[in-house]
Amino acid sequence: MKYFFKTRLGNTRYQLADGSVLFKDVPIARTGEQEYDATERPELIPNEKGKVIVRRTPEEVFSERAMASFEGMAVTIGHPRDFGGQIIFVTPDNWRQLAHGHIQNVRSGTGDKSDLLLADVIIKTPEALQAIEDGDDEVSCGYDADYEQISPGLANQSAITANHLALVPNGRAGFRCAVGDSMPSTTKNWFTRLLKARKTGDAAEMASLIDNPPDTVTGDDDVSSSMTPGGVVINLSPQSPMPAPALSGTGDEQEEIPAWGKALIEAVNKMTCTMTPATGDEDAKDDEKDEKEGQVTGDAAYRADLIQPGIQLPAKAKLTAFKRQVLASADQTMVRSIVGDADISTLKKATVDMAFNAVSELAKTRNTKTVDSLQTQTATTVKTIAGMNQAAQEFWSKRG
Repeated sequence: MKYFFKTRLGNTRYQLADGSVLFKDVPIARTGEQEYDATERPELIPNEKGKVIVRRTPEEVFSERAMASFEGMAVTIGHPRDFGGQIIFVTPDNWRQLAHGHIQNVRSGTGDKSDLLLADVIIKTPEALQAIEDGDDEVSCGYDADYEQISPGLANQSAITANHLALVPNGRAGFRCAVGDSMPSTTKNWFTRLLKARKTGDAAEMASLIDNPPDTVTGDDDVSSSMTPGGVVINLSPQSPMPAPALSGTGDEQEEIPAWGKALIEAVNKMTCTMTPATGDEDAKDDEKDEKEGQVTGDAAYRADLIQPGIQLPAKAKLTAFKRQVLASADQTMVRSIVGDADISTLKKATVDMAFNAVSELAKTRNTKTVDSLQTQTATTVKTIAGMNQAAQEFWSKRG
């Protein structure tokens, strides 16, 4: 199934055009045995330990009936419950209060995921996204089914009919049934620890993290060449450059750069300031000597277009060398706000990756604000092409 997305957030996470987040290939259920307390399945006879083992066969989990019942079902934060604590189902009457997204493209897994039922999960609310970041990243299905008692403590499940998918901290199906990480695990953990250290003022931890960054912080190598991000391409005349981002001390930095961006900029600045000066280009490029030339696609191509709108991508290039070239030819006021006086050609690969991402985020904010400002002016003052041209000239003349 194809999707149009605005930004790739990781190997399996994508921001769609309306701002919602798509989590692809999420395992939502599995075959095999699951354990229930007798109180959860009172219609079944438990074993001597008060437990009931329920078998879920592939024929039932992957049946057309079961998979079709999951299509379009709501995503909830935890299983919804009534005032008595009993799990309730999502209905048209309570959907508006309980739903935070939906699931689609339900199918059986293959290979090492052949025991898993997969789906694409689309999250529509900030509350659900925050719940995932806070640890409710495993999933649990809310459904109805028939049970056949085999013996005390053992039963078969059939006629599965889905109702919702709950975001939970610990699902019955186990850790395999969870939404994917936003980045490769080492990189995600590194960023998480870095932001936590900054928030708590742990200087020693921050210094250690900056001195030992992960090998890659972009995930570019995992981006499929067949999937190129969408988005708005903004082309402006060289005679009318975009305004530079606000720098520290101007009073505008709070509006231009979000908190997470400041944390990343601070980390990059500390990294570039504490690095031992390189002895030459070859020293800086030792960690990228094994890179192979290829077509620049995916996240790298998207970010390059943010930094230099309308950029012509090379047919073949080494990815890190391409990023150096983009940074070297970009708006240096913006680049220097990230790397300071460091020589782009001598920065290590990990630092180039971080700088490239940070500059692209600044460019995204700059591009959006520039276009919004111009659109606001033209919408309120002109209705003809001549008037629009005049308004554009006035706009850029005021920007200096």
